[in-house]
Amino acid sequence: MTQQVFQSRYPILEACMNRGSTVELAVAVHAAGGYPSLCSWTYNQHSQAMQQDLDRFVKLTNSNCIHLSFELNEFDNQVIQDIVRSYNIPTIEIIYGKTNIYLSTDSESELEVTLLNLLGPLKEQGTRIFKRIYDTVDQATMDRHLLDGFCIKGLESAGLGSYTPIRETFLKQRELTPGAMLIPYGGVGTADQVRDYIELGAEMVAVGTVLALSAESTMATETKLAAIQKQSQDLVQLTHDFGGVKRKQSALKFGNYAGPDDPNGTIGLVRGLNGKTDSHVYLGHGIDHVNEILSCQQIIQRLVEKI
Repeated sequence: MTQQVFQSRYPILEACMNRGSTVELAVAVHAAGGYPSLCSWTYNQHSQAMQQDLDRFVKLTNSNCIHLSFELNEFDNQVIQDIVRSYNIPTIEIIYGKTNIYLSTDSESELEVTLLNLLGPLKEQGTRIFKRIYDTVDQATMDRHLLDGFCIKGLESAGLGSYTPIRETFLKQRELTPGAMLIPYGGVGTADQVRDYIELGAEMVAVGTVLALSAESTMATETKLAAIQKQSQDLVQLTHDFGGVKRKQSALKFGNYAGPDDPNGTIGLVRGLNGKTDSHVYLGHGIDHVNEILSCQQIIQRLVEKI
């Protein structure tokens, strides 16, 4: 199934990262045999910029094999459909929002109408649809929402996640939806972890933090060098309450940015990615497996050496 759907040499997905998923990193991951990604959060509602990067990716790789994640608040249905159709994107990841309802005024039934209008035409063209989840989803909901699988975040993930270990949610989700394609999303940085998840039935294994600290990542070298000196115990776990649902946000903080920012700390994040010391970057437990700056080729070869 991995070769048929993702058409990558290895079952390693570049986890979709806010501002960290860049076209430069995507090209490097593709060349190394992994499955690259771009994330709508990176483009701050500027769909034209995302399309320009997709044009660049296709030109440099002669491939459309890339995973796109869309926060439903970022682009409207028509924009998402136009992007996915025009590039014939194989897989997309839908982020409903910080809870399962992506707008506070939407009911569950209104959400389902939105999803059917968005995802129905994409399913018809053969695009596989994943939902980013922090908690398990039952089979009936999966079917109603036209989903093919799930990207599972949890305790070890960078940025927004849950307090439940990813492996625990993965195993429960596998029981609930045995036919779903499952992608664990965080904390992975060793060949043993990759082999374990593949043997448990993972379709792909997502890697974020380790690739964010790669040589080809556009993160400032100063930030990479500071990060590889740290461990997961050094990460700050911020707590957010969204509609009564508590989520954690895992970050490596270098200082306190005092300027204006959005609730997700995007400006502080950008400053961190650019090497500023009054800032932060969103990293997960994968930081425990990085002690030097390696190329994407070296990283992916190490990750797949036991499968």
